[in-house]
This record gives sequence, structure tokens and C-alpha cells, in this order.
Amino acid sequence: MRLPRRRRCLQLLSLCLLSLPVLPAAEPVETELNIVSFNLRNGGRRFDGQYDHALQHRVIGALKPDLVALQEADRKTTRVQGLDVPADFAKALGMTFAYGAAMPFAGGEYGTAALSRFPIAASRTIALPVKGGEPRAATLITVTLATVPPAEVTLVSVHFDSGADDAACRENARGLIAALKETTTPVILAGDFNDRPDSATLALLAEAGFRRCVPEGDAGSYPADQPRVVIDHVLLRDGAGVRLEDAGTKVVPNAEASDHRPLQSRVRVKTQD
Repeated sequence: MRLPRRRRCLQLLSLCLLSLPVLPAAEPVETELNIVSFNLRNGGRRFDGQYDHALQHRVIGALKPDLVALQEADRKTTRVQGLDVPADFAKALGMTFAYGAAMPFAGGEYGTAALSRFPIAASRTIALPVKGGEPRAATLITVTLATVPPAEVTLVSVHFDSGADDAACRENARGLIAALKETTTPVILAGDFNDRPDSATLALLAEAGFRRCVPEGDAGSYPADQPRVVIDHVLLRDGAGVRLEDAGTKVVPNAEASDHRPLQSRVRVKTQD
């Protein structure tokens, strides 16, 4: 008995589909980033007060970072003899950068910077709310990692207010949280938060989904000669389908390059199943 034409076609299609190779499920992407945060002190002064950008280049370069968050970065101010500090650091480290000016200062600008060895897909300056202190700004960059498929991660270089109480810090944190509300990429906050791990400022950020990378050993980063204050932090927040994990954080034992010691975090980037 001859099968109807439609039924014969369906049988042939089924046989073809069965003969196709079964492809394995895509493996989750996993890579590790080396993050360095460093407060340069007034545009680049050593602990003894002398300007020494070459020393700071060497200290950061020796850490072989993928992403760098700089605070107190000057652009073309008189106190750095007109030097574009973030551009100078980017050139010395073989990286690209974005800059966020917090305010005009000494004939130029003063603010934060974010550096990357990966292509920068997007960047912007986040002006933080002022509550009785000087203007503050965070620098945001979104970078494209060399993974297959490519993944994106956002780094935000942070410098919160240094007032006597933490009311201004809390206001800075609220402004930053609001600015990042619609960000879907995983976010790394790195910088000088001018507040301690148990502060209301860090509690606000924790409520917004950020987890602090806890340094191994002594977490004190300020002042550099005898560090006893924990105010430099790296915080992580997962993104759409991507998790960030602390793979090891430490305060770098350098007491000469600034009044803050650098903070280094290795961050594991994992796509979620």
C-alpha cells in the first residue's frame, strides 16, 4: 500500500532530523580579571609629599592590572604642571581610559579615572550629589572581554566625600545606586569610599546588591605608612546571566607611592547556567 504523499514527507523529515549530530550545550564562560584601585593623592604625590608619577606607574604596572580605578586624578592643573594625569598613566601602562571630572581646579580638572586593557564599549561620568562637601564624580566604563562569546563588565571608579560624618558619603552612595539602577551588566565598584566596612554607606550599597571583596590579611589601606583605616574597597554586583566572584583581594604593601596603599582584587567572571 502506497503511503500518502504528506505522510511520506513527514517520515523523510523525521529521518533527516534524527541523522543530524547532537551538539553539546554551550559551556559557561569563565575568566578572571585583575582589578587595582589607587588613590593618587592630590594628582600624584608620594607619601613624603613629592610628586612622583614614575614611581606610581611602576607600582601599578608591577601588579599587571586588567582594569584600574584611579582617584584624585588631575587633568592639566597647575599643581601637576599641566600634565594630563590619566592619559599619562594610560600611556605608561599600555591601557585606554575614561575620565570623570568632579570639579574645575587649579586651571584644569580634578576627579576620577578608569583604565582598561580591553576595548571600552561605553563610558560616562556620574556626578554624585553634594551634601556640604566638595563635588564628587564617579567614572564608569563598560569593557568587552576577550571571551567566546564576548562578555561585558562595567567598572566604576569611586571617590566619596571625606566629611567628618558619613552623611555626605551616604548621599554619594544613594546617587550612585540611582545612576546604576538600569545597568544590566555586572558591575565592579572600586575606589576610596571614605567609609568603613560596617558603615551605613556600605550597608546602603549592600542593600542595592553589592558584595564587598574582603582582603586577605590586614585590610588597612590608610594612611600608607601605618595603615589602620579600611576605607578603600572593591564591591561586586552580578549582571544579567553573569556572576562576579572574589578570587582573592589584598592591600598592596607599598608605603611610599601615595598616602593610600593600592588595593588589588582578582575577580572571577562566570556566565550563569
